[in-house]
Amino acid sequence: MQAKKKKQMSDAQVEEAARLFAILSEPSRLILLRSLMERSMTVSELIEATGMKQGNVSKHLGVLLEARFVAREKEGNFARYAIADSNLFALCELMCGRIEQEAHKRLQELTSRPG
Repeated sequence: MQAKKKKQMSDAQVEEAARLFAILSEPSRLILLRSLMERSMTVSELIEATGMKQGNVSKHLGVLLEARFVAREKEGNFARYAIADSNLFALCELMCGRIEQEAHKRLQELTSRPG
């Protein structure tokens, strides 16, 4: 039985994937997403959770909001942010798994060397 051939990405899809990965390549944004994976939070709560300055939190939330990685819901005078794209959870699981595998592989290589 032959494996099903996967559909190739179009040039437009490649461009969009590159744009989204570029957004996720900023460590501050990943830190904010990590916090939001625990629960929805206000800007003040994110400042406390991450230790980042208010301007940085707001700037990066704006980028994540525009990319639709997070959603914002008004709550009186505050806005509460939450993960909007559940694919982020799967992506993080994949990447964390890869990082763990690579670390384990490097450790094995170091401990199996003679000397």
